[in-house]
Parts: sequence; C-alpha cells; structure tokens
Amino acid sequence: MKTNNTLDIRLDIAYGGGPAGKHCLDLYLPAGGGPHPALICLHGGAWLRGSQKQYKSWGPFLAERGYGVVAVDYRLSSQVSPAWPGVWEDVCRALDWLIANSSSLNVDTKRLGTIGDSAGGHMAAMLSLHEATAQYMRAMVGVYGIYDLPDWWRVTQPPKRTDDPVKKLMGKSYTEAKDDYENFSPVHRVQRVKAKPQARYMIIHGNEDAIVHHNQSERLIAALREKSADVEDMLIPGAGHHWFTLADDNPARKRVDEEPNVTLAPVLLRFLERSLSK
Repeated sequence: MKTNNTLDIRLDIAYGGGPAGKHCLDLYLPAGGGPHPALICLHGGAWLRGSQKQYKSWGPFLAERGYGVVAVDYRLSSQVSPAWPGVWEDVCRALDWLIANSSSLNVDTKRLGTIGDSAGGHMAAMLSLHEATAQYMRAMVGVYGIYDLPDWWRVTQPPKRTDDPVKKLMGKSYTEAKDDYENFSPVHRVQRVKAKPQARYMIIHGNEDAIVHHNQSERLIAALREKSADVEDMLIPGAGHHWFTLADDNPARKRVDEEPNVTLAPVLLRFLERSLSK
C-alpha cells in the first residue's frame, strides 16, 4: 500500500476472480473525506491480453480528483479458453467485492460508474445493461469499445485476423451459439430492454481506428438513443486504437498527459461530475 496526502494506492488486491480465485484488482482511492464516487475500470486486449495495470495513469489522475478507481484484472482467453462465461463472472465478482468493501474503502455505492476501453468497453457496457448490475451503474464511459459482438465476430474472421478473438472468447462461432453471442452483446441487450437505461453514457471513438471500426460505437449510440438514454458522443479526429490506456510495451498507448487524452480528460471529468454528483 502506498499513501500520500491525496491518494491511497493499493495494488494487486485479490478479489476472488479467475478459475483459482486469484485474480487481482488495483485500487486508487482519494485520501480522506468521502464517501467518494467510484469507477470500475476494465482494460482492453480482445479478451486475449492486457491487465489492470493499463489503468496506472488514469487511476491516480481520477483519484486525485475525488474518484475511487477499481482497475480489474479478469481471466483471458489465452489463459483459459473459452473465457466466457468466466470473464463476465469475474467482472461481476469485482463489482460485488467493491460493494461488500465499500465502507472500508470510503466508497458511495449510490455513485458508481464504469470505464472500459476496447474489449473492456464491451464489458463496461454490459455492466450498465445486465439486470443484476445495471442498478448500480450511474455512468458508463466506453472508449473504442466492441458493442455488437456478432458483427465483430464477422469482421475479425480470416483473412482480416487470424487469432479469431470472439470465437476464442465464446468457445463457438456466432452461427453455432447465436443466443449466447446476442445475450453478451450490448447493442442486442439495449434493443431488448423495455425501459430507458438508467445510466448516463459517454461513448468515445476515433475516426481512424483500424482495429475496432467506429461504427461499433455508432451502433451502440443509435440503439441507446432509440431507448431515450442519456448519451454523449465524442468523435476524436485522427485517433486510432490503443491510446486511451498505458502499457510500456505498446508505444501507441498514452499517459493521461499525452494526446488525445489531454483533449479528452476535461470532457470526461465534466461528464463524471454531472453523472456522479450527489
């Protein structure tokens, strides 16, 4: 644990995720005051790679501004295939852990939100739409997320990609498991709900993303607006993929104080203030 006048940082805290219950999360908490709003942050990596460490730049930045950050590691298809439904169980277990420990963490469970990039955006959106978890989510921020799972399965088939990330996630192709894909697809979930989603949404994407085309974000935005959801859309000209979170082995990933995060950060903070204020 590392503490200073403004932050309480706790790394590699086991929350019970993964097949052996050993997956961890990193906490970045404001010191003093509170209870504080908190954000569950979910990393990208096509459900094949990545870790909660990718939020090591955003975590302190948000905690310094009064938000608890819970960056979650979850099982990957490269560790156990298929990762679904276990990967979703991990994300839900992390939320349960946060709620159960909210008092000791000085977190306000009535002011929770979620942030996810790429595959993490997919699961952040699911947190805001799944019946058992949506009641806790007041805000959802998705950055170049994967929101239409069947569509992304189609566009990542060979020869465009050879790793078949969605089939590795789900264990079967879309044609073999149509219901499972659509149940785990945010766009399809939105289309099926009868009531207006209660979370506020900020959907961020670049127009030069060669990995997850920005039409994925456009599909979710359109579906949410069809249900009269509260949605903000931020298109970043010239932006591709990867840049939102940080990883030392990928120069495309950026710190909060690098572009395009510098442009994004004040917009994100205004959204969080509107969404998670008392």
